Amino acid sequence: PLFRSLPYREKMEQSTDENETLCGGSDDANEPERAPLFEEQLETIRQLLNTAEMKEGDSWFLVDTHWFKQWKRYVGWDTWDQSVKGQEIARPGSVNNAIMLKESGSLKAHLTETFDYHLLPMSAWDLLVSWFGLAEGQNPIERKVISQGLYVKHLKVEVYLTEISLNLLGGEKKDEVKAKFSRAEKLRSVVEFARKAFSVDPEKETRLWNKYLSNSYEALEKYDDTLQDCSIYTSQNLVLEVKSDDGTWPKVPETRQSSDYYNSYSSSNYQEKVKEGLTGLSNLGNTCFMNSALQCLSNVPQLTEYFRTNDYRRDINYDNPLGMRGRIAEAYGQLMQDMWRGRPYVTPRSFKSEVGKFAPRFTGYQQHDSQELLAFLLDGLHEDLNRVVVKPYVEVKDSNGRPDEEVAEEAWQSHLLRNRSVIVDIIQGQYKSELVCPECKKISVCFDPFMYLTLPLPVKRTERIFVTVVRADSLRSPEKYCVVVRKDGRISDLQVAIERLTKISAKQLAITDIYGGKIYKIFADYDEIRSIYADREDIHAYELPTKDLNDPDTALVVCYYRLRDHYSPCFGLPMLLGVPRHETKYVDLYKEASKHMSRFLKMPAKVSAAKADQTSVDNGEKMDDTGGENGQKEGGDSESMDCSHDNNDVDVEENGGQNENKKRLIELASESSDGGDEELFEMSYANLYGSSNLGEINREEPIHFKETTYVFLEWRSELKRKYYDEEKAQIVVEHESAKAPPEAKKKTSNLHDCIKLFTETETLSEEDPWYCSQCEEHRQADKTMTLWKLPEVLVVHLKRFSYSRYWRDKLDTYIDFPIESLDMTEYVLKGPHKGQAVLYDLCAVSNHYGGMGGGHYTAYCKNKTTDKWHHFDDSSVSEVREVEGTVRSKAAYVLIYLRKEQKQDFEKKDSEEKENKVEKMDDEEGDRKSG
Repeated sequence: PLFRSLPYREKMEQSTDENETLCGGSDDANEPERAPLFEEQLETIRQLLNTAEMKEGDSWFLVDTHWFKQWKRYVGWDTWDQSVKGQEIARPGSVNNAIMLKESGSLKAHLTETFDYHLLPMSAWDLLVSWFGLAEGQNPIERKVISQGLYVKHLKVEVYLTEISLNLLGGEKKDEVKAKFSRAEKLRSVVEFARKAFSVDPEKETRLWNKYLSNSYEALEKYDDTLQDCSIYTSQNLVLEVKSDDGTWPKVPETRQSSDYYNSYSSSNYQEKVKEGLTGLSNLGNTCFMNSALQCLSNVPQLTEYFRTNDYRRDINYDNPLGMRGRIAEAYGQLMQDMWRGRPYVTPRSFKSEVGKFAPRFTGYQQHDSQELLAFLLDGLHEDLNRVVVKPYVEVKDSNGRPDEEVAEEAWQSHLLRNRSVIVDIIQGQYKSELVCPECKKISVCFDPFMYLTLPLPVKRTERIFVTVVRADSLRSPEKYCVVVRKDGRISDLQVAIERLTKISAKQLAITDIYGGKIYKIFADYDEIRSIYADREDIHAYELPTKDLNDPDTALVVCYYRLRDHYSPCFGLPMLLGVPRHETKYVDLYKEASKHMSRFLKMPAKVSAAKADQTSVDNGEKMDDTGGENGQKEGGDSESMDCSHDNNDVDVEENGGQNENKKRLIELASESSDGGDEELFEMSYANLYGSSNLGEINREEPIHFKETTYVFLEWRSELKRKYYDEEKAQIVVEHESAKAPPEAKKKTSNLHDCIKLFTETETLSEEDPWYCSQCEEHRQADKTMTLWKLPEVLVVHLKRFSYSRYWRDKLDTYIDFPIESLDMTEYVLKGPHKGQAVLYDLCAVSNHYGGMGGGHYTAYCKNKTTDKWHHFDDSSVSEVREVEGTVRSKAAYVLIYLRKEQKQDFEKKDSEEKENKVEKMDDEEGDRKSG
């Protein structure tokens, strides 16, 4: 069989080479059990997934998202996708995780749950493998459930183990050992592994150090703590120190500690001084997102002064069940102290460690989102510093037509009954949400607090999509077109757009997603355009060989190419045929397939050289005995004759030579299929996804066709090399539309455009309706958001990252925003700011460079000490010379503004405090001298 099942539950063993490789297993092939009906499969697996609970130490398994989606289509998992439910052609074949694995068999890096894989409990995995088997040569990808977080426990499947670099103090870099451990592993196991790896004498004492910079170390002494407890993550460098023979320890650079937190400062003693607030932050490994957010918040004068003066300590609420036991506030307060002491840089490791304990998603050294970190930090600081010790129950009241001023004030006072902190005082505002029922016109108004404004970006409402059109005329190469469709349109709109360019009826176009030489999905007319964004380069439109899909006399056949010798992926572009539904036999289908391949097949000269010569004479062409035109064609195959052509404009009816060659190929194909010569390929039934062989095709009886029949064209390797022209098969002709440059960009958008989009009325979707208490039904209400009360510090989040069921994307749209005097007056005409000019000045910008897969974060901040803008890039800090042209960029992601009157009041207060401090110092100096 092309696939076979292996024993599918193996123990995962640690490996210093590849932690993802599952050791053990047998080479014996196990055929899968007879699977129950698809309805039973659906009910059983759905119940297992709905009732599964993660328990620490349990095994869960990774399954490829593509395979799992295929199985879900087969059993009719989604009510909106029932087109192939229960059909044999939709069976997904053996469980196949090949796309997730490297050649070595280990798991590829940076895979994402849902997009790349799904996690299944052991019970569900066992059943699926027993029903479908496991692809040949593969082992299950088994992972354990671990508990993350020290205070807020969070169970998680540990998909990737932690890779650590181990070095011997005084050793050479070439002797470095990389090893992988579970985060639940104790530090003692790491020490034992390192001692063995470096062949340390069992009688000698050792110490383990966490190394950061070239001369920055931290002692790791609690060997019974786990890697998680010690905040050790992938890519960290640990150093093993061995006690000398004279009983002394080799010299290790001193470490510095601040308060109760390890900060691992450099041993340079910070002799170089910088201006207050111009301290950089060391990158611990993909922590630029955190450094950017911290620098922005550090340059909010009111907040930083609150922490620098230790005022925050009197507000710490250690007993708040929604807080972090004061640990986040203490860690942040200590970090602010360190960042404003004039040091060139500090290492925020203790702060990151505390964050990871309460927000497991920020553990490790993966890249994260600076805005998400900022949101977590503001919320955490608020709860840790909440002055309300006992939160009363507050009933939410409906507006019931009351004046907005009354309802807004009532909502704000109710909010203050449970929330009072420095964050509420200076960063929280209030917005108004209005919902209107489309039926009874009932209006519901509510006022809610906000900590930051997430603003949509103005984007084009249309999208350019590249589609490769495969015509029914097999002699024409596929053509690549570029069409423009509405982003919120349907597949039917795409079909109409293609019709305009190709003159092929929209009803005769099948839009498909080609993946790995197979049709991964056939889109329905009602599918959204957005559903093809993720793989737009693989979108193909096939011209159907019949004008009427319901034609009872025509059968549609999809052909997949693959090698017969052993299991291999499909290759080439799937082929779509239309053949007579009745009385079509194996030989007829073989001929039709051969005819459609004639564009890129080489006619086998050795089969009938004499007949080929006769053909050339009949066409008035001089050919030698090698089968080449006017002698062997340069670069040609001495064993075959190329009978294809590339010019899509050739009238094949008038091209006698091409038609004769084509006819000869069909004749030869007929002879081979009738047993005269060796067949170029053999045919067998395939499933919808080209992942499973459903059996041989009877050569004698007429073929029994289904609604759509899927067939493998299985080649032997040597025949494919001789007769299948890879280069010609891959030819795609570019239409003029595909060559046209993108349309010119429209005028630059600004921050006001984003705010206006935020305040536009929108209709709720069918998936997110509102319950109308008057109609007593869910309605797609009209929703309008407006700003009511603005805070002293306005945090603006530009929504550059988009996520959906189908795609992930980042918008690099340039948004112009004012550095001084952002006027928000027009957006708060009816609130408490009525009659006032509400102006803001920019104080910080968090930037993101790059795309969805990674990138880099930096920050631009205005320092209150120097009153100048500076660029913060991890530990590097530099002054910005050209503010206007530098601070504004398409990388701007989070903006922080200070309201002008509060900024002026703070500066005046700060100046008075400094003057009083100087006067006090002068008085003390005078008293000392007089004394």
